[in-house]
Amino acid sequence: MYTRDKYSAYSFFLVLGFAVVAALLSRRPVSRISYRIPKKDFSYEVLIGDLLESPATNIVISTNTTFDTDIASGLINPDSLQGKFTNKYFLGNTVELNKQLAMSLKGMVFKEHSVGKGKKRRYPIGTVAKVSSHGKTFYLSAMAELNEEGTAKSTPKMLDEALEALWQFMAMKGELGDTAIGLIGTGRGRVGLPRKKVIEKVAQSFADASYDKVFSNKLSIVVFPGDAERFGVNLFEVRDYLSQSLQV
Repeated sequence: MYTRDKYSAYSFFLVLGFAVVAALLSRRPVSRISYRIPKKDFSYEVLIGDLLESPATNIVISTNTTFDTDIASGLINPDSLQGKFTNKYFLGNTVELNKQLAMSLKGMVFKEHSVGKGKKRRYPIGTVAKVSSHGKTFYLSAMAELNEEGTAKSTPKMLDEALEALWQFMAMKGELGDTAIGLIGTGRGRVGLPRKKVIEKVAQSFADASYDKVFSNKLSIVVFPGDAERFGVNLFEVRDYLSQSLQV
């Protein structure tokens, strides 16, 4: 215990300064946080980085309900996640990508539509197509609609439906392994939700789906660095949510 007769009068300020520094260090911005679910064999990781550089063997790519891939015409922006994915893992070869998509979508329900740009088969929100490249498995999840001008639009309800269908698909047809997913719908999907809310939504949906089945040992939610800075994504707050509010 601190007493003036035992220590210098300035010792109090040294102790106070140390406490302030320790508090600041413990609350400093972080670039990666993790959380293991008690009594479960899976964990979460939320990090700031590049989804396409993730070491996970399963990577989720958000797409539109027509599974359009045309980068050359500008329908799919080369700077979008799907555009970067196509250029990185298929070297821009949309012929091969479309071939794998067609095989995966074979037998799935769709509706023909004649208006607007792009492909003419429209699949329900939540439809998933599985493709492979470079030793990784990619799950293209339909969570946005394209309007007649080729602009993508998603809603919170679409996001919920897509996530539920995604985990169901992975449980039935997926490859067991670590899974990485970005902040789906927040870019060109225009979902209209804060980034932190999307992180919470993805984490909780994964927890709900994992209640009675195992389809992934680890979920990495990857936040693009530009988004983290621009929208003030604080992973310390995310960690508080995961540890205090996540229900399994």
